[in-house]
Amino acid sequence: MSATVHHIGLQVTDIDRAGAFYEAALGARWLVLPLTFEGEGAEQAMGHAGVTLRLAMLGLGDAMLELFEFVGDIVPEWAQRSPGGRLPHLAVQVDDTDAALTRVEAAGGKRLWPAVDRFGNVVELLDKPPADIAGALLRWFPDAAPRA
Repeated sequence: MSATVHHIGLQVTDIDRAGAFYEAALGARWLVLPLTFEGEGAEQAMGHAGVTLRLAMLGLGDAMLELFEFVGDIVPEWAQRSPGGRLPHLAVQVDDTDAALTRVEAAGGKRLWPAVDRFGNVVELLDKPPADIAGALLRWFPDAAPRA
């Protein structure tokens, strides 16, 4: 069996701003523009009835970054706890950390050296590449396709 990182899912408070940040700071490319996700699929994914969220996907190298933002008053309890900007997190390998940090700060990011505690993480296993997942979402939400 072989495994590789498929995608990382991160909850954000402003999906448009977050996507623009990852695009400017790390060279991410839009695969699926922000779309509204609700109903049975959203409820199953988030584990909570009545939830509505915005969802977007960006490419980072061979992997994908999935951003989601809750919309409205219904937010699962697990999503109401703030990690204080420390965990969960996204780790990205770059060619030059000093140059990357300069881009991150120029895009609005800040330096952070957190104290980290150990706790469980969710691992999602997929057998299709990010392009297949993004393609399926775009078939359901064609208006979320990035413009060339």
